[in-house]
Amino acid sequence: MLLKEQIVRHYDELSPFYRDLWGVHIHHGYWKTGKETKECAQEQLVRELIARANIRHASRVLDVGCGLGASAILLSRALGAHVIGVTISPVQIEIGNSLIARAKADIDLVQMDAEALALDDRFDLVWSVEALSHVSKKEDCFHAIARLLNREGKLVIADWFKSGTATAAQARKLLEPIERAMVVAKLEVPSSYASYIRDAGLRVLSFDDLSEKVRKTWDLATELVRAPTLWKLAARRGEDFSAFLQAFAAMRAGYQSKALCYGALIAQKP
Repeated sequence: MLLKEQIVRHYDELSPFYRDLWGVHIHHGYWKTGKETKECAQEQLVRELIARANIRHASRVLDVGCGLGASAILLSRALGAHVIGVTISPVQIEIGNSLIARAKADIDLVQMDAEALALDDRFDLVWSVEALSHVSKKEDCFHAIARLLNREGKLVIADWFKSGTATAAQARKLLEPIERAMVVAKLEVPSSYASYIRDAGLRVLSFDDLSEKVRKTWDLATELVRAPTLWKLAARRGEDFSAFLQAFAAMRAGYQSKALCYGALIAQKP
């Protein structure tokens, strides 16, 4: 099965599970004090990125890899923005449209491949949280994003990366299981993303390692998946689902070893 087909199947099958286990924000949390609930921490990640990028009010926003649309809803409310969210998963579109209808938010969801962003609109902000790590042809994706940005428009990325200090042994032991289970094309170092972005004609403004603020995500997730009922479900769902649950421990170990890092990258179109 092609990687892209695996990604669609992964999110079609597991998005309801993500929602029920982790919540409508299916991304890392950001802990300032360490005492926040996971729901608060997840929203804090979105607000932290907004603040770091200094995004102006009423921006027109494209959310690439929008998941269930929860971040798009928060972006719309926080910025007074119209948001277009794209995801490759039809199940995420269905769940997201239900959330958006309840929130009465100014958001349109579109089923679309991030490697083929065929949109006529132009945007003040392209936003992507934990999505571009799935993309195989990142250079093509960043060139498409650059075309879609207005002049002085910003690109905000939060994603997991291979650390620049990761050894070959750590990559084999810790990172490759994550890539397989989480359907990631290949974990790359932040400097590779920066190079792709510059080649697309954008200017990198900043990169910040947020690993220490987000790593609690996997402490909590590892606790959640210890429930025996979940492993009984895994036995029924098959090998891929079991590998996905086992990868939670690999994620935690990746952060502990510093072979895996989580970063925020902000760029701008001149």
